[in-house]
Amino acid sequence: MFAFVAQRTRTSLRLRLLVATVALLALALAAAAMAFERVARSVVVDAVHSHLAARAKEVHEAVVRFQGERALTVRNWAEAEAMQMSLDTGDPKFAEDYLRRTIQDQGGAIGAAALLAPDGEIRAAVRAAPGAAPRGIGLGEMRGIVVDLPGLAHAGQGAAVTADVVPLARLLRGAPEGNALVLTAPVRDFAGDLCGYVVGAVTRDALARLLGEVSGRDGDYRPVVADAAGALTFSTPGIDAAALAPVLAVPAGTPGTLERLEPAGGDPALAVRTQAATAAPRWATLMLVPERVAYGKLTWLRVVLGLLYAGVLLAAAGAGVAAVRQASRPLVDVSASMARVSRGDLTARVHAEYRDELGDLVRSFNVMVEEVARSRDELQRTEALRREVQIAHQIQTAILPVSPAVPGYEVAARMKPADDVGGDLYDILAFEDGFWVLVGDVSGHGINSGLVMMMAQAAAYGAIAEDPRCSPRHVIAAVNRVVHENVRRRMGRDDYLTLMAARHLGDGRFVAAGAHQPIFVVRGPGAVEVVDSPGPWVGLTAGVPPGVTEYEFQVGPGELLCLVTDGMLEAPAAGGELFGEDRLAQVLGDLHGASAPQALGTVFSAVEAFAASQEDDMTTVVLRRKNDDR
Repeated sequence: MFAFVAQRTRTSLRLRLLVATVALLALALAAAAMAFERVARSVVVDAVHSHLAARAKEVHEAVVRFQGERALTVRNWAEAEAMQMSLDTGDPKFAEDYLRRTIQDQGGAIGAAALLAPDGEIRAAVRAAPGAAPRGIGLGEMRGIVVDLPGLAHAGQGAAVTADVVPLARLLRGAPEGNALVLTAPVRDFAGDLCGYVVGAVTRDALARLLGEVSGRDGDYRPVVADAAGALTFSTPGIDAAALAPVLAVPAGTPGTLERLEPAGGDPALAVRTQAATAAPRWATLMLVPERVAYGKLTWLRVVLGLLYAGVLLAAAGAGVAAVRQASRPLVDVSASMARVSRGDLTARVHAEYRDELGDLVRSFNVMVEEVARSRDELQRTEALRREVQIAHQIQTAILPVSPAVPGYEVAARMKPADDVGGDLYDILAFEDGFWVLVGDVSGHGINSGLVMMMAQAAAYGAIAEDPRCSPRHVIAAVNRVVHENVRRRMGRDDYLTLMAARHLGDGRFVAAGAHQPIFVVRGPGAVEVVDSPGPWVGLTAGVPPGVTEYEFQVGPGELLCLVTDGMLEAPAAGGELFGEDRLAQVLGDLHGASAPQALGTVFSAVEAFAASQEDDMTTVVLRRKNDDR
């Protein structure tokens, strides 16, 4: 059966047209489905990320606010007159009655409270009563027990309220195992002297109830909150600490970013974590949702898309069958189609079934038209790309200085990009009391490097134009900020550049900053001084790059200053040998007395004659100081 269908496909124009139509449509639908999948997945991921981040922030702020409110309550208890009276008289009933009454106002938020003497001895202790009881339960059996809490020392040293995560059993004998948030406030007499402490214990269950109230009915999103040491971890009610251990065991990612967690023994989940709070115990919140829930709608869309895909294919197949049956037309159709093609209509096709020489002609005609259309489209795309690259090259060339001139110097410069758009930059900026020289090289070459180059050149010009007397170090810092912000943070690329900014101070003195290729100063015949340009690369870090230092050099009357990029020094010969600093110094040593344009032409001719091919952008700037400084 298959062989028969294959044979019919080879000999039947109708069947071939049908199969080709369905196959092309299937490919088009597959491409559309893939594009839809990518877009839909991106939209879903962004939505999940935004929702998780918002929910994590909401829960984090609720926990911090909850702790602050409980801390204020404990502080108010410490300032109550009943605490002072119990400590002064030794009678615990004043503090116990006060705490039994007020602890119930917390609605279970504070599970236990106690009044301690300065040495940590419990003078009165109560715990919250269950349900709607009007008063808490006194714990007379705890009186006289000395407890050791880390917050006592900090509260005694002047802290208004301290927060620590300690085992609840350390405060209340016989309490269930597990840690609690213990808030400690000092009790001071009228003279301000320390006479005791009030402590309140916020249990893990109270914190879990808080998360349950904040989370509401959105059960798919699960918050997990933990202190900096991981001693107290809690989630919504019904989830114990053991169930959270696999999630917390996954290495933490960057706060605010979307993470994919694969806990041991659990389903993968998407999560966003917050930055740890600044106040102790430094709560951090992790909001996660199962991956299958996050992508649930995407799965449904896939099913719908698959059904739509099948339906379109079936409809196309049916329409193709009906169309192909009507495709048999006389020879005039071939002639009419050729006339349409001659007028530029490349959509013309001949749909007919022939098995003789006319069939070969029809097939050849259709193939010819398809190839012509494809070639025209490819030519149009190539031409459009060529025009875009040409425009980028024109823009880059337009911002380079045209016939640069500064008082007292002959100036000549040239940039020869390896591609249509280069990554080298140079600029000569003249002002009333001096001028600046910029030479730099962006990593790589091509359109991306050209964009970074123009960005750096604009940033340098803005910094210098704002204050022509600023330091070169300030210019390097300004360019670094712009390149790091735009390239690394916004564009997500890792491009960087080497950049030297030199300011002419007058009388041939230059002060410069920034790492680049060595600076060549031709002092006389065969006498070439090479000045290193130390410093960091630009764009790698935010702020002022560490290690930016300024250095100076002098150009005397009649002497040449030559600045190059690495494309000149690293130009390779056929055997792989590089042009190098020594060979450039030798060429420059013979140029004493030459004009700046002559020196520029000689340097470029020497490098181009040496190099077997151009692997990188090549830039050279030559300044010759005149004898009369005019």
